[in-house]
Amino acid sequence: MAKPSIFSKDYEKQMKKRKKRITFAIFIAIIAGVFITISISMKGLVKNLSTDLEKSKSSSTNDKNNTKSTESKKIEVIEQKVKKIEAYDIQLSNGKTISIAYETKDNDKIFKPVSTTDGSSLYSISPSGKNAILFDDKSQSIILVDINGNKQDVTNPQYTATNGTVIEKNAQLSAQPDYIWCSSPRFIDDNNIAYISQLPWIGKTTKYVWIESLGDRSNVMVQEIQGEELKLGELTDKGLTVTEDGKTIFLKSDGSISE
Repeated sequence: MAKPSIFSKDYEKQMKKRKKRITFAIFIAIIAGVFITISISMKGLVKNLSTDLEKSKSSSTNDKNNTKSTESKKIEVIEQKVKKIEAYDIQLSNGKTISIAYETKDNDKIFKPVSTTDGSSLYSISPSGKNAILFDDKSQSIILVDINGNKQDVTNPQYTATNGTVIEKNAQLSAQPDYIWCSSPRFIDDNNIAYISQLPWIGKTTKYVWIESLGDRSNVMVQEIQGEELKLGELTDKGLTVTEDGKTIFLKSDGSISE
């Protein structure tokens, strides 16, 4: 835009027009700048809102999927547990039934421990989990149950004294029902069990611990353990826990004891 000559007679008019044009051009430029700025800002805002919305939808979808997946896994685990836990029902001479639970994992059965409300065990399980023994207190019988549910009475049926006298279990209990022929059987290892008995004495209340080999069915008394109050407890790395008149000791299958 050329500047008018000061010697022109229309100089003032031309200058006024020129100023108006310049002012208008500046105004248009400002308006255009503001419009462009607002347009760019709006595009950025819309883009950010769109991105946030997509993220929110994606996060919500993932959370729902994760929740469904977790719930599905929990249901599967519960169903598997329900299917795997089974039991053998063993009827005792007093009419009661003891259920010996076992778990199947990879087609392999293993007995599972079950305790009563007072914390005592209903039966003893071998370290391998393949055998269990329970005590029939009415008949004073030790029942061995294998992992396939087969059972047999492994109670020592008679005792032969050093003088050759033979004492039959059934005859002794018939003559003296309160006599303890055997009680509280517990596994020491996979092949040997321990139990409490008043044998070899008839007229005494002292109790002893005996070890029975399930292989040859031999019964041997542990000479170092005797007392009025004996209790067989849990199997530990040190051996079977035995409480002898308040004193705790540990018994191994070879008859050795330790404190």
